Amino acid sequence: MKRHTIIPPLLLPRLSDPAAARLVEWLRALLAGIEHHYAGQVQRYQKRQQQIRQDRIYRRSPLSTTDDPPF
Repeated sequence: MKRHTIIPPLLLPRLSDPAAARLVEWLRALLAGIEHHYAGQVQRYQKRQQQIRQDRIYRRSPLSTTDDPPF
């Protein structure tokens, strides 16, 4: 069963224009730090997922059989 993510609406306070700009700048810096920290793990995960997708496509191919070598 596939999980579905539900994001409830956020009730954010009103901010002044400068405060909103600083908040967005801070959030972008936070995200950049997180992406840098976890970059290797994210790349490994994406590479595995791509391999899984390719394996599924190959198995569905009508031209592929279990006795044929891949090359």
